[in-house]
Amino acid sequence: MAEYDIVLVANSPGELSAMVKPAAETLAKKLPNTRLTLVLTPCQYTSGKELDYIKTIKGLSHTIPAKGYINWILKNQKPDIDFHGQGLVLYLGGDLAHAILVAKKLKYPAVAYVQDWLGWAKAYKMFFVPDEQSRNKIDKHGRLKNKMRLIGNLMVDSVRDIPKWSPRPNVITFLPGSRKWQIDHMTPIYEKIIAVLRTQNSEPRIQIVSSPFQPATPIPGTELIDFEQAYNSELVITIPGTNTARLAAMGLPMISLFPLDDPDVIPLEGLPHFLSMIPAFGPWFKRTLVNTLNKKIKFFALPNIKADKEIAPEIRGLIDPAAVAMKAAALLRDRPAREKMSAELIAAMGRPGAAERLAEEINEIIR
Repeated sequence: MAEYDIVLVANSPGELSAMVKPAAETLAKKLPNTRLTLVLTPCQYTSGKELDYIKTIKGLSHTIPAKGYINWILKNQKPDIDFHGQGLVLYLGGDLAHAILVAKKLKYPAVAYVQDWLGWAKAYKMFFVPDEQSRNKIDKHGRLKNKMRLIGNLMVDSVRDIPKWSPRPNVITFLPGSRKWQIDHMTPIYEKIIAVLRTQNSEPRIQIVSSPFQPATPIPGTELIDFEQAYNSELVITIPGTNTARLAAMGLPMISLFPLDDPDVIPLEGLPHFLSMIPAFGPWFKRTLVNTLNKKIKFFALPNIKADKEIAPEIRGLIDPAAVAMKAAALLRDRPAREKMSAELIAAMGRPGAAERLAEEINEIIR
Protein backbone atom coordinates (compact mmCIF):
# COMPACT_ATOMS: atom_id res chain seq x y z
CA MET A 1 0.00 0.00 0.00
CA ALA A 2 1.30 3.44 -0.92
CA GLU A 3 2.65 5.48 2.00
CA TYR A 4 3.95 8.50 0.11
CA ASP A 5 2.67 10.71 -2.73
CA ILE A 6 4.78 11.91 -5.63
CA VAL A 7 3.03 14.59 -7.67
CA LEU A 8 4.44 15.19 -11.16
CA VAL A 9 3.84 18.57 -12.80
CA ALA A 10 4.14 19.09 -16.57
CA ASN A 11 2.19 20.41 -19.54
CA SER A 12 3.22 20.14 -23.21
CA PRO A 13 3.10 17.02 -25.44
CA GLY A 14 6.89 16.89 -25.73
CA GLU A 15 7.31 16.78 -21.97
CA LEU A 16 4.75 14.02 -21.56
CA SER A 17 6.45 11.68 -24.03
CA ALA A 18 10.08 12.59 -23.38
CA MET A 19 10.16 13.14 -19.61
CA VAL A 20 6.95 12.24 -17.78
CA LYS A 21 6.69 8.77 -19.30
CA PRO A 22 10.23 7.54 -18.42
CA ALA A 23 10.16 9.24 -15.02
CA ALA A 24 6.72 7.98 -13.98
CA GLU A 25 7.23 4.41 -15.13
CA THR A 26 10.62 4.12 -13.43
CA LEU A 27 9.45 5.76 -10.19
CA ALA A 28 6.48 3.37 -10.04
CA LYS A 29 8.81 0.41 -10.52
CA LYS A 30 11.62 1.48 -8.20
CA LEU A 31 9.49 3.05 -5.42
CA PRO A 32 6.48 0.73 -5.00
CA ASN A 33 5.50 2.34 -1.69
CA THR A 34 4.65 5.62 -3.47
CA ARG A 35 1.58 6.77 -5.39
CA LEU A 36 2.03 8.87 -8.51
CA THR A 37 -0.28 11.69 -9.55
CA LEU A 38 0.19 13.84 -12.64
CA VAL A 39 -0.89 17.49 -12.70
CA LEU A 40 -1.32 19.08 -16.12
CA THR A 41 -0.83 22.85 -16.11
CA PRO A 42 -2.17 25.30 -18.74
CA CYS A 43 -0.35 25.14 -22.07
CA GLN A 44 -0.88 27.07 -25.29
CA TYR A 45 0.35 24.05 -27.24
CA THR A 46 -2.26 21.63 -25.91
CA SER A 47 -3.79 19.33 -28.53
CA GLY A 48 -6.71 17.95 -26.55
CA LYS A 49 -5.25 14.43 -26.83
CA GLU A 50 -3.04 14.62 -23.74
CA LEU A 51 -5.40 12.62 -21.51
CA ASP A 52 -5.58 9.82 -24.08
CA TYR A 53 -1.79 9.66 -24.25
CA ILE A 54 -1.46 9.69 -20.47
CA LYS A 55 -3.45 6.45 -20.33
CA THR A 56 -0.47 4.75 -22.01
CA ILE A 57 1.88 5.76 -19.18
CA LYS A 58 2.21 2.96 -16.65
CA GLY A 59 2.28 3.67 -12.93
CA LEU A 60 0.13 6.80 -12.73
CA SER A 61 -2.71 6.52 -10.23
CA HIS A 62 -4.41 9.86 -10.93
CA THR A 63 -4.30 12.71 -13.43
CA ILE A 64 -5.47 16.24 -12.65
CA PRO A 65 -6.24 18.06 -15.95
CA ALA A 66 -5.38 21.71 -16.48
CA LYS A 67 -8.92 22.86 -15.64
CA GLY A 68 -8.82 20.90 -12.39
CA TYR A 69 -5.45 22.46 -11.57
CA ILE A 70 -6.80 25.98 -12.17
CA ASN A 71 -9.86 25.32 -9.99
CA TRP A 72 -7.61 23.95 -7.26
CA ILE A 73 -5.20 26.88 -7.27
CA LEU A 74 -7.60 29.78 -7.93
CA LYS A 75 -10.85 28.51 -6.41
CA ASN A 76 -9.47 26.16 -3.75
CA GLN A 77 -11.49 23.28 -5.23
CA LYS A 78 -9.32 20.37 -4.11
CA PRO A 79 -9.17 17.32 -6.41
CA ASP A 80 -11.01 14.25 -5.19
CA ILE A 81 -7.80 12.59 -4.05
CA ASP A 82 -6.94 11.74 -0.46
CA PHE A 83 -3.31 12.84 -0.45
CA HIS A 84 -1.00 11.39 2.20
CA GLY A 85 0.56 13.57 4.88
CA GLN A 86 3.97 12.93 3.34
CA GLY A 87 4.85 13.59 -0.26
CA LEU A 88 6.93 15.42 -2.82
CA VAL A 89 6.23 17.51 -5.94
CA LEU A 90 8.40 16.88 -9.00
CA TYR A 91 8.52 19.54 -11.74
CA LEU A 92 9.04 18.13 -15.24
CA GLY A 93 8.00 21.05 -17.43
CA GLY A 94 6.07 24.26 -17.93
CA ASP A 95 6.37 27.26 -15.65
CA LEU A 96 8.34 26.47 -12.50
CA ALA A 97 5.83 28.49 -10.48
CA HIS A 98 3.10 25.89 -11.05
CA ALA A 99 4.92 23.17 -9.14
CA ILE A 100 5.55 25.59 -6.26
CA LEU A 101 1.83 26.40 -6.05
CA VAL A 102 0.97 22.69 -5.94
CA ALA A 103 3.62 22.09 -3.29
CA LYS A 104 2.23 24.88 -1.12
CA LYS A 105 -1.29 23.47 -1.40
CA LEU A 106 -0.09 20.04 -0.27
CA LYS A 107 2.63 21.27 2.11
CA TYR A 108 5.14 19.06 0.27
CA PRO A 109 8.73 19.91 -0.67
CA ALA A 110 9.33 20.55 -4.38
CA VAL A 111 12.14 19.31 -6.61
CA ALA A 112 12.68 19.98 -10.31
CA TYR A 113 14.27 18.45 -13.39
CA VAL A 114 15.66 21.38 -15.40
CA GLN A 115 17.84 21.62 -18.49
CA ASP A 116 18.58 25.20 -19.51
CA TRP A 117 17.05 27.61 -17.00
CA LEU A 118 15.55 27.77 -13.55
CA GLY A 119 13.69 30.11 -11.25
CA TRP A 120 12.26 30.16 -7.76
CA ALA A 121 15.53 28.65 -6.55
CA LYS A 122 14.80 29.25 -2.86
CA ALA A 123 11.44 27.49 -3.10
CA TYR A 124 12.91 24.24 -4.45
CA LYS A 125 14.62 21.66 -2.29
CA MET A 126 16.65 20.16 -5.14
CA PHE A 127 17.34 20.57 -8.86
CA PHE A 128 18.19 17.62 -11.13
CA VAL A 129 20.11 18.41 -14.31
CA PRO A 130 21.11 16.23 -17.27
CA ASP A 131 24.82 17.08 -17.47
CA GLU A 132 27.68 19.37 -16.51
CA GLN A 133 26.95 21.65 -19.45
CA SER A 134 23.42 22.28 -18.19
CA ARG A 135 24.64 22.88 -14.64
CA ASN A 136 27.21 25.44 -15.78
CA LYS A 137 24.63 27.22 -17.93
CA ILE A 138 22.02 27.33 -15.18
CA ASP A 139 24.32 28.09 -12.27
CA LYS A 140 27.29 29.98 -13.72
CA HIS A 141 28.64 31.09 -10.34
CA GLY A 142 28.07 27.83 -8.46
CA ARG A 143 25.71 29.38 -5.93
CA LEU A 144 23.32 26.43 -6.12
CA LYS A 145 26.00 23.74 -6.03
CA ASN A 146 24.53 22.07 -2.95
CA LYS A 147 21.06 22.00 -4.53
CA MET A 148 22.07 20.36 -7.81
CA ARG A 149 22.43 16.73 -8.82
CA LEU A 150 23.58 15.43 -12.20
CA ILE A 151 21.38 12.51 -13.26
CA GLY A 152 21.56 12.29 -17.07
CA ASN A 153 19.01 13.05 -19.75
CA LEU A 154 15.45 11.77 -19.33
CA MET A 155 14.85 12.19 -23.07
CA VAL A 156 17.41 9.45 -23.68
CA ASP A 157 15.49 7.12 -21.37
CA SER A 158 12.29 7.84 -23.29
CA VAL A 159 13.65 5.88 -26.29
CA ARG A 160 15.67 3.20 -24.50
CA ASP A 161 13.14 0.49 -25.41
CA ILE A 162 12.92 1.54 -29.08
CA PRO A 163 15.34 -0.18 -31.50
CA LYS A 164 18.41 1.85 -32.36
CA TRP A 165 19.18 2.94 -35.92
CA SER A 166 18.62 0.01 -38.32
CA PRO A 167 18.35 1.61 -41.77
CA ARG A 168 16.66 0.02 -44.74
CA PRO A 169 17.47 1.10 -48.31
CA ASN A 170 15.72 4.22 -49.60
CA VAL A 171 13.70 4.87 -46.42
CA ILE A 172 13.41 8.60 -45.66
CA THR A 173 11.27 9.83 -42.78
CA PHE A 174 9.77 13.27 -42.22
CA LEU A 175 8.65 14.66 -38.84
CA PRO A 176 6.17 17.55 -39.16
CA GLY A 177 5.73 18.03 -35.39
CA SER A 178 3.03 17.41 -32.79
CA ARG A 179 1.22 20.74 -32.98
CA LYS A 180 -1.36 21.74 -35.56
CA TRP A 181 0.41 24.95 -36.59
CA GLN A 182 3.61 22.98 -37.20
CA ILE A 183 1.90 20.33 -39.29
CA ASP A 184 -0.08 22.88 -41.32
CA HIS A 185 3.08 24.86 -42.02
CA MET A 186 5.51 21.99 -42.66
CA THR A 187 3.35 19.68 -44.79
CA PRO A 188 3.47 21.87 -47.95
CA ILE A 189 7.23 22.30 -47.52
CA TYR A 190 7.71 18.55 -47.12
CA GLU A 191 5.55 17.88 -50.19
CA LYS A 192 7.90 20.00 -52.31
CA ILE A 193 11.02 18.32 -50.89
CA ILE A 194 9.54 14.86 -51.49
CA ALA A 195 8.69 15.79 -55.10
CA VAL A 196 12.33 16.73 -55.73
CA LEU A 197 13.61 13.59 -53.99
CA ARG A 198 11.45 11.47 -56.25
CA THR A 199 13.15 12.94 -59.31
CA GLN A 200 16.52 11.90 -57.86
CA ASN A 201 15.58 8.47 -56.54
CA SER A 202 13.33 6.12 -58.48
CA GLU A 203 12.40 4.02 -55.46
CA PRO A 204 12.21 6.22 -52.34
CA ARG A 205 10.09 4.94 -49.48
CA ILE A 206 8.77 8.03 -47.74
CA GLN A 207 7.43 7.86 -44.18
CA ILE A 208 5.64 10.60 -42.24
CA VAL A 209 5.63 10.42 -38.44
CA SER A 210 2.16 11.01 -37.03
CA SER A 211 2.08 12.25 -33.45
CA PRO A 212 -0.35 10.77 -30.90
CA PHE A 213 -1.19 14.37 -29.99
CA GLN A 214 -1.94 15.67 -33.50
CA PRO A 215 -2.25 13.38 -36.54
CA ALA A 216 -0.03 14.20 -39.49
CA THR A 217 -1.57 15.30 -42.78
CA PRO A 218 -1.22 12.44 -45.30
CA ILE A 219 0.90 13.10 -48.38
CA PRO A 220 0.13 10.98 -51.47
CA GLY A 221 2.51 8.08 -51.93
CA THR A 222 3.82 8.18 -48.35
CA GLU A 223 3.21 6.00 -45.30
CA LEU A 224 2.10 7.33 -41.90
CA ILE A 225 4.02 5.76 -39.03
CA ASP A 226 4.46 6.16 -35.27
CA PHE A 227 7.66 7.70 -33.91
CA GLU A 228 8.70 4.30 -32.58
CA GLN A 229 8.88 2.95 -36.15
CA ALA A 230 11.31 5.57 -37.45
CA TYR A 231 14.43 3.54 -36.58
CA ASN A 232 14.41 1.99 -40.07
CA SER A 233 15.19 5.34 -41.72
CA GLU A 234 18.35 5.99 -43.70
CA LEU A 235 17.73 9.67 -42.99
CA VAL A 236 15.23 11.80 -41.09
CA ILE A 237 14.13 15.33 -41.98
CA THR A 238 12.61 17.11 -39.00
CA ILE A 239 11.90 20.40 -37.28
CA PRO A 240 13.69 21.44 -34.05
CA GLY A 241 12.32 20.40 -30.69
CA THR A 242 12.28 17.50 -28.26
CA ASN A 243 12.11 15.12 -31.20
CA THR A 244 15.68 16.00 -32.23
CA ALA A 245 16.96 14.82 -28.84
CA ARG A 246 15.00 11.57 -29.03
CA LEU A 247 16.11 10.90 -32.62
CA ALA A 248 19.70 11.62 -31.63
CA ALA A 249 19.54 9.20 -28.69
CA MET A 250 18.43 6.51 -31.16
CA GLY A 251 21.33 7.43 -33.46
CA LEU A 252 19.16 8.49 -36.41
CA PRO A 253 20.98 10.75 -38.89
CA MET A 254 18.90 13.85 -39.54
CA ILE A 255 18.54 17.22 -41.17
CA SER A 256 16.78 19.86 -39.07
CA LEU A 257 14.70 22.57 -40.79
CA PHE A 258 13.77 25.88 -39.19
CA PRO A 259 11.66 27.74 -41.77
CA LEU A 260 11.27 31.48 -41.39
CA ASP A 261 9.27 32.15 -44.53
CA ASP A 262 6.27 33.04 -42.36
CA PRO A 263 7.27 33.99 -38.78
CA ASP A 264 3.64 34.85 -38.03
CA VAL A 265 2.78 31.15 -37.66
CA ILE A 266 5.46 30.56 -35.00
CA PRO A 267 3.92 30.72 -31.51
CA LEU A 268 5.73 32.52 -28.71
CA GLU A 269 5.58 32.01 -24.96
CA GLY A 270 4.96 34.32 -22.02
CA LEU A 271 4.91 38.10 -22.50
CA PRO A 272 6.14 37.97 -26.14
CA HIS A 273 3.06 35.90 -26.99
CA PHE A 274 0.72 38.61 -25.73
CA LEU A 275 2.74 41.42 -27.34
CA SER A 276 2.54 39.62 -30.68
CA MET A 277 -1.27 39.74 -30.49
CA ILE A 278 -1.44 43.57 -30.44
CA PRO A 279 -2.95 44.83 -33.74
CA ALA A 280 -0.46 46.41 -36.16
CA PHE A 281 2.42 46.26 -33.65
CA GLY A 282 2.17 42.51 -33.01
CA PRO A 283 3.13 41.13 -36.46
CA TRP A 284 6.10 43.51 -36.73
CA PHE A 285 7.23 42.64 -33.21
CA LYS A 286 7.00 38.91 -33.90
CA ARG A 287 8.94 39.05 -37.17
CA THR A 288 11.64 41.18 -35.55
CA LEU A 289 11.93 38.91 -32.52
CA VAL A 290 12.07 35.69 -34.54
CA ASN A 291 14.69 37.07 -36.91
CA THR A 292 16.76 38.38 -34.00
CA LEU A 293 16.64 35.00 -32.27
CA ASN A 294 17.62 33.26 -35.49
CA LYS A 295 20.74 35.42 -35.73
CA LYS A 296 21.57 35.15 -32.05
CA ILE A 297 21.01 31.44 -31.42
CA LYS A 298 23.88 29.27 -32.59
CA PHE A 299 21.97 25.99 -32.88
CA PHE A 300 18.34 24.90 -32.65
CA ALA A 301 18.63 21.09 -32.75
CA LEU A 302 19.17 19.80 -29.21
CA PRO A 303 22.06 17.41 -29.98
CA ASN A 304 23.90 20.26 -31.72
CA ILE A 305 23.32 22.43 -28.67
CA LYS A 306 24.65 19.68 -26.41
CA ALA A 307 27.74 19.12 -28.54
CA ASP A 308 28.19 22.84 -29.30
CA LYS A 309 28.78 21.97 -32.93
CA GLU A 310 26.69 21.09 -35.95
CA ILE A 311 26.55 17.31 -35.90
CA ALA A 312 23.24 17.22 -37.76
CA PRO A 313 22.85 19.83 -40.53
CA GLU A 314 20.51 22.73 -39.78
CA ILE A 315 18.81 24.65 -42.58
CA ARG A 316 17.15 27.92 -41.56
CA GLY A 317 15.30 30.83 -43.07
CA LEU A 318 13.57 30.62 -46.43
CA ILE A 319 13.57 26.89 -47.16
CA ASP A 320 14.57 25.91 -50.70
CA PRO A 321 13.10 22.41 -51.27
CA ALA A 322 15.65 21.64 -53.98
CA ALA A 323 18.55 22.55 -51.67
CA VAL A 324 17.16 20.37 -48.89
CA ALA A 325 16.67 17.48 -51.32
CA MET A 326 20.24 17.87 -52.62
CA LYS A 327 21.61 17.82 -49.06
CA ALA A 328 19.51 14.75 -48.27
CA ALA A 329 20.61 12.99 -51.47
CA ALA A 330 24.26 13.66 -50.68
CA LEU A 331 23.89 12.13 -47.22
CA LEU A 332 21.98 9.15 -48.60
CA ARG A 333 24.92 8.44 -50.93
CA ASP A 334 27.44 8.73 -48.09
CA ARG A 335 26.82 5.97 -45.58
CA PRO A 336 30.12 6.57 -43.69
CA ALA A 337 29.06 10.18 -43.08
CA ARG A 338 25.70 9.01 -41.73
CA GLU A 339 27.36 6.40 -39.53
CA LYS A 340 29.70 9.06 -38.12
CA MET A 341 26.75 11.36 -37.51
CA SER A 342 24.86 8.55 -35.77
CA ALA A 343 27.71 7.85 -33.36
CA GLU A 344 28.20 11.54 -32.57
CA LEU A 345 24.48 12.08 -31.98
CA ILE A 346 24.35 9.24 -29.46
CA ALA A 347 27.48 10.54 -27.72
CA ALA A 348 26.06 14.07 -27.53
CA MET A 349 22.90 12.91 -25.73
CA GLY A 350 24.65 10.59 -23.28
CA ARG A 351 23.78 7.18 -21.90
CA PRO A 352 20.39 6.08 -20.55
CA GLY A 353 19.81 5.72 -16.81
CA ALA A 354 18.58 9.17 -15.82
CA ALA A 355 15.19 7.89 -14.66
CA GLU A 356 16.84 5.32 -12.36
CA ARG A 357 19.13 7.96 -10.88
CA LEU A 358 16.13 10.27 -10.43
CA ALA A 359 14.34 7.52 -8.51
CA GLU A 360 17.41 6.98 -6.32
CA GLU A 361 17.68 10.69 -5.52
CA ILE A 362 13.97 10.95 -4.69
CA ASN A 363 14.21 7.85 -2.52
CA GLU A 364 17.01 9.50 -0.55
CA ILE A 365 14.84 12.60 -0.03
CA ILE A 366 11.92 10.44 1.09
CA ARG A 367 14.10 8.53 3.54
